[in-house]
Amino acid sequence: MKMMRRFLTALGLTGLMAMPVSAAEVAYTSVLSGTVTSVAAVGQTVQEGDVLLTVNTLTGPMAAARAQSAGVVKSVAVSAGSTVNAGETALVVETE
Repeated sequence: MKMMRRFLTALGLTGLMAMPVSAAEVAYTSVLSGTVTSVAAVGQTVQEGDVLLTVNTLTGPMAAARAQSAGVVKSVAVSAGSTVNAGETALVVETE
């Protein structure tokens, strides 16, 4: 263990091991335009790849936003039945 500590100290990495992990808020935008059919709820825990927003298209409901990392939904700017445009911010997720 002392050998490992000396090695990490030599590399200057000991401070990195004790750094706290901070959460970040990530805004998710819709990649499709259309009528919102479903959206994640505020307070919902999401995992990477989870569908956050579904939009009705000509071929049926399609995922318009997916989580890029695990976190908790902090705010939602659209609701089911409303219209969303591509590039419009739909919700904010606080990552873990």
